[in-house]
Amino acid sequence: MEMTIDYTGGMQFIAETRGHKLIIDLPPALKGEDTGPTPPELFIASLGSCIGVYAVGCLTAQGVPCEGIHVAMTWEDGKSPARIGKISADISLPEGISPERARMALRAAEQCKIHNTLHHTPEICISIAEEQESDMVEAAPRTAERD
Repeated sequence: MEMTIDYTGGMQFIAETRGHKLIIDLPPALKGEDTGPTPPELFIASLGSCIGVYAVGCLTAQGVPCEGIHVAMTWEDGKSPARIGKISADISLPEGISPERARMALRAAEQCKIHNTLHHTPEICISIAEEQESDMVEAAPRTAERD
């Protein structure tokens, strides 16, 4: 799977995958123009929509109408290092869903791919593109060798 993230000026980026484009930006207080959600907001949206997709998939498979399902996300910042420290998701289901089906939807939501990824931390590798990395090595100042 692939996605590209391109800088477009200011603090704005455009993410593109499978022909879809998302604008990411920061609010003016952080030197952006507020033309799109921030990276942490997209992260929370990814988790919340994943939770919703899994809950809807579970209920739809049982023939339960899903109109009106709503996932409310809240989060708090963590400290040292800068991060999101706490996330809460509150799923509102349509009226009339039995407690048993609600528990099934909750179990399904807890198995969403993003939730599982957060509980089983992926390997994350950040690097400089190879052609730029070789330029950086060539341009690096040389240090004197010691005897």
